Amino acid sequence: MTPLSTTVISADRQERLRQFLKDLWDFRELFYTFLQRDLKVRYKQTALGAVWVVLQPVTTTLAYVLVFGKIARMPTDGLPLVLFYFASNVPWNAFSRELTGCALSIEGNAQLVTKVYFPRIVIPGAIISASLVDFAIGWFILNLIAAWMGYWHWQLVAMTPLLLLIQWCTALGIGLAMAALNAQYRDVKNVIGFFIQILMLATPVIYPISRLPLGLQPYLFLNPMAAVVTAYRDCLKGGPFNAHLLGLSLLMGLFYLCLGFWFFRKQESRLADIL
Repeated sequence: MTPLSTTVISADRQERLRQFLKDLWDFRELFYTFLQRDLKVRYKQTALGAVWVVLQPVTTTLAYVLVFGKIARMPTDGLPLVLFYFASNVPWNAFSRELTGCALSIEGNAQLVTKVYFPRIVIPGAIISASLVDFAIGWFILNLIAAWMGYWHWQLVAMTPLLLLIQWCTALGIGLAMAALNAQYRDVKNVIGFFIQILMLATPVIYPISRLPLGLQPYLFLNPMAAVVTAYRDCLKGGPFNAHLLGLSLLMGLFYLCLGFWFFRKQESRLADIL
């Protein structure tokens, strides 16, 4: 006869961490279910389906090329206009989808959260993981365009895991904090769009990092996506990279992740009551 599993409630931090990790493992199938659901419904009942993954960065890139490249004459640090803007749109679009999805994930699954117990972090974690498919398609198109225009470099492949790690840590960390806040204060849902727009303006998506005042550049690590976007462009030029900025941005991304995880865990036990 198989013994029943026992859940131990303890104030000891190590015991609570051990129980949390055990719960994550026990509910791994639920994670896969959320992951599959997010992938299936994302483009369900759409005429173009997954084509939207490519269409969005392509149309945005063309708009940037026309407005900022042809009209505003924004410098591109030696890169063709199409590559300059497409290299920033691919990671930025993925990041904005990840952050928005995480921030709205708990509220969007309120009926499930209020009825049964499971580690709530499973929901935003599945959203972040599902976004890899969209990013991979855009990243593959970026490689094709770079090769066609003669700007492909092996660093574009070698640096992607590190840049993805920075991107995911930042999106998940901020997203977890906003998800917990949005469960209690629905005003947060209305702020997310403005926050992402402001963050995009603070990220060198439409301009090169060299256009920023020298006094602001030492503080770019506070926005890790600035290092991510800049590094993808550096990959197309074959380097060199700003290793100092990348290292600080990685540490800041991990800091955001730890802070967001701590805040989310602190509010997790109250989510079912306040939704």
